[in-house]
Amino acid sequence: MKKIKFACNVSLLTLVALGQWACAWDPYEHDSDPVRETLELTASSSQIALDENNLTATVLTFDWTPARSMSDEYLVSYTTKLDLLTNNFGSSTTIETSEDDGIFSRSYTSEQLNNWANERWKVPVNKTFTLAFRVIAEYAGGPTYEMPEVRTVEVTVTPIKVDVFDADKVSLSGTAVSSVTEIGKTVENANLYAWYGALSIGELQIPVELEGQTYYIVPSDGNGMLRDGELVDVKMQDDPVSWTIPTAGNYRLLIDMENKQVRIYSPETDLKPLSVTFRPNGAEANPETTIEVLDLWAYGAGTGWGVRKLNLKQSLADPQVLIYDAAEHNGTKLSSGLKFCVAQSFSVDGVDYSQNNAYCFTCPLTADGKRQNLTLVLDKEGELHGGADGETRNSYYTIPASDLLIFDLRHNTVLARNK
Repeated sequence: MKKIKFACNVSLLTLVALGQWACAWDPYEHDSDPVRETLELTASSSQIALDENNLTATVLTFDWTPARSMSDEYLVSYTTKLDLLTNNFGSSTTIETSEDDGIFSRSYTSEQLNNWANERWKVPVNKTFTLAFRVIAEYAGGPTYEMPEVRTVEVTVTPIKVDVFDADKVSLSGTAVSSVTEIGKTVENANLYAWYGALSIGELQIPVELEGQTYYIVPSDGNGMLRDGELVDVKMQDDPVSWTIPTAGNYRLLIDMENKQVRIYSPETDLKPLSVTFRPNGAEANPETTIEVLDLWAYGAGTGWGVRKLNLKQSLADPQVLIYDAAEHNGTKLSSGLKFCVAQSFSVDGVDYSQNNAYCFTCPLTADGKRQNLTLVLDKEGELHGGADGETRNSYYTIPASDLLIFDLRHNTVLARNK
């Protein structure tokens, strides 16, 4: 019985020892020697800045050492990949190269990286980005599969600085406005943003969204003092610079995206609607009257037209720019021979008059001051002539059917165009 008990004790000890040995055993360490990889990859720098003055010069180089040696049965090939780090070497974004035998280096110029950043990778303007470069050494032709060697490095790139002045969305913000307010382009000029409204004493900023990034339109000289009614050269940058609004009131703000200028009018300098002073019928015997032009009445030369109030809209950029939009009039497009009167009826010193006696806008007179009828050409600015005399009142513009008719009374022009 003692021998049996001893044998059992030995068996228990053996099992414990075997269990401990099993936990520590690693077949990959003991079955075969580990693969000794030799591929090493380095970048000429971990941070670079693209150089617009030397676009074709090499700005970034990657070097690598040969992968592990194998018998002559194996062929080793090297493939390099370049992409934005965040793209994870996507099939549509990666710049992939099958390297020639004996090549262990790959270089890029500022021009290449700049073009790929803009066109292939769609990097937002002026945004720093990170590149990932990968080398893959693969083996083929031998009797067994050999694991490739892969190395990847990252490089941070500062792009070529671009003088950005464009917008997907323009707003007003700051303590001078009650809330962030989006402003839009004018109908008459796609390069002109305009806004008219109340501002408080405080700071006014102009944030801009472009390709998912936020910028600010700021004075080029950094001076945020309000230059009332003056044109101010501006630029776009990442950090805001505020305009100081010194008094509360209704302000008019214009942003000229084409010429990179901003103009802010206070209540004291704001643009005013046109006022015309004339004598009914242009007769010297009649007393003068003055009418503020906020709308126009169209009067046709032929029968059946009559007099129609146009219900024009004032441009936010200038109250002397009046716009007829057919879409806001059930699609009715103006056409036929027309003149445009400042009133359908009015009184002067107790005498009543109609549009037949009123100041009118129409085509210019002949060289010797006589009436004539002209045709306005679509998409071509025409001269706008005004007066209350008989020759003017009996001249008519033939208006082409169009979506928009834009009267610029400040510059005496008229434009018919489609949207």
